[in-house]
Amino acid sequence: MPENYSISRRRFAQLLGVGTAVVAARPAFGLPTIVAQPAVALPTAPTTIVRLSSNENPYGPSPMALKAMTDAFSLTWRYPDEHSETLIDMLAKLNAVTSDQILLGDGSGEILKVAASAFTGPLNSDAKPVELAKPTRGPALTFTPGRGKMVVADPTFEAILNHARISRAEVVKVPLTKTYAHDLAKMAAEAKEGLIYICNPNNPTASITPKDELREFIIKTPKSTMILVDEAYHHYADSPDYESVIPMFKDHSNLIVARTFSKIYGMAGLRVGYCVAQADTIRRMRPHQTWDSVNIMALAAAIGSLNDPEQVPNGQRWNAQTKQFVLSEVGKLGYQHIPSQANFVMIDVKRPVQPLIGALRERGVQVGRPFPALPTHMRVTIGKQGEMETFLNAFRDVATGSA
Repeated sequence: MPENYSISRRRFAQLLGVGTAVVAARPAFGLPTIVAQPAVALPTAPTTIVRLSSNENPYGPSPMALKAMTDAFSLTWRYPDEHSETLIDMLAKLNAVTSDQILLGDGSGEILKVAASAFTGPLNSDAKPVELAKPTRGPALTFTPGRGKMVVADPTFEAILNHARISRAEVVKVPLTKTYAHDLAKMAAEAKEGLIYICNPNNPTASITPKDELREFIIKTPKSTMILVDEAYHHYADSPDYESVIPMFKDHSNLIVARTFSKIYGMAGLRVGYCVAQADTIRRMRPHQTWDSVNIMALAAAIGSLNDPEQVPNGQRWNAQTKQFVLSEVGKLGYQHIPSQANFVMIDVKRPVQPLIGALRERGVQVGRPFPALPTHMRVTIGKQGEMETFLNAFRDVATGSA
C-alpha cells in the first residue's frame, strides 16, 4: 500500500457494500463458459470422536464473528490492510496501548516464532549488524543475528522450543516448582541475554505463576534478556493470585506479552494472535514476520468477536461450570488434579498414562498426549457437558481396570 494511502472507516463500510453489489450485478456477457465439475466434499468434524486433546473452545466463535466473515467474502480479493489497521486500533484501545505497540500474528504461534527468531541464537560477538529495508513507518532498522539461550519451564508449550532450535539456540529446560509454578529464580540464573519464555497460565499444567513473583522477576531481569509471557489462557484464570503483566511493558523494554483469539474467542482454526510490547521491540520483531500473515477472513472474525460483549463472559461461565462438574466426578473416583486456571485439567491417574490414553481412544475419546515430565498425568480439555459425560463414562471404565 502506498505510504500516502488511507481509508476512513465509513469509506471502508461503503466499499464493503459496493463490493457486494458488484458481485451481484456482474454482467454475464463476454465471460467464458464454465463447465460444472463434480462437487468435492470438504472434510467435516468427526462425529464419532469426542475431541478433548487440543484445548479448543467447543462453543466456537461469536455469531458476530461468523457474520463478519460472511460479510467479508466480497473483499477476499483485497489485501487485508484496512482490516489489520481496524483490529490493531481495537486491540490498542482494549489494552490501553498505542497502535505501534501491537503486532498481529497468524495465531499467537507466529508471535512465538518471531520472538524466537529475533531474540535467540548462538552468541557471536563478531556478528555484524544486518541492514534492513526501510519500513513504510518508523526509522530504518538493523538487527544482529543470534541473541542467546532460550530458557523455558518443563513442561510447557513446546512450539517455541522448536523455533529456537531452528535458530541454533541453546534450549534450557527448568522444572516447575512443587506447586507447578515457573521456577523463576532458576530460570533467571540460566539466562544470559536470549529469551525467557513464561506461559501463564501454563500449558499443559493449567497452573499459574503467582503475580507477585512474576512482577518481581520482570523488574529484576536485566534489559539485555527478553521476557515473553504467553497469556493465551488468561481469560480463564480467576484466581486472585493471577493478573496480566501487560501494564508492566511500558516500564520494561524487554517484556513481550502474547495473546490469542484461539481460546476464549473460539477461533483456533482461523489463526489470529497478537503481542503487546514497546514500539522499539515491535520494530525489532517485525522483520522476522511474513507480510500480511493474517488473512482477511480471520481479521474480520476477530473484529466481530471484540464487538460481541457476551463472548468472553459466556465462555468463562460455561467453562467454569463444566470444569467444576468434571473435577467433582473425577474426585469421587479418588483422583487428584493440578489446580486449573485454564480450559483444561491435568489429572493424576497414578500410573503410566499412555495405556489409558489408548484405552480412551478405543472408546471414542481423544485426550492430550503424554508429557514426559509428568508421566502419570492426563491432560483433558473441557468440552461441552455431553462431551464430558462421555469422557467420564469412558474414564470410569479404564480407571477401574476394565481397559
